[in-house]
Amino acid sequence: MFKVINWRGHLRVNKQAGAERVITRMGKLLGEPFTLLSYERYRKMPDLAEVRMTSPLDAQEPQEAVFRALLAAQRIGGPWSVRCHMFNDRLDFEGIAAKTVQTHFTVPGVEWLLFFVSAEEPAPQSEQESPAPSPG
Repeated sequence: MFKVINWRGHLRVNKQAGAERVITRMGKLLGEPFTLLSYERYRKMPDLAEVRMTSPLDAQEPQEAVFRALLAAQRIGGPWSVRCHMFNDRLDFEGIAAKTVQTHFTVPGVEWLLFFVSAEEPAPQSEQESPAPSPG
């Protein structure tokens, strides 16, 4: 089962309260609340905040998870660069969008987003990491 969409984002906000407002607006677009997991200043660009969050997905099948995740992402912005990994019948699916590559986000304050969907938890720590295939 695919329970949640894991999100990582860079937001142009001054304080955690500002990040919470941006995340609330994104949740209203999806019709599902986001849960903020972490907030900190982005070390490479201190004028941005880095957030980690989840939104409900509750999909049983991989096809349903991919479809729902893409619909959710499209409501927040686009275009998205997407990748899909299959390892031993396990699906990992992710998308990345950034203002620096002409993405238009529908919620002000969003600069960069990554979403990650997997039947297994947790999400990778950075956009550079990819899940390794299981041994054996």
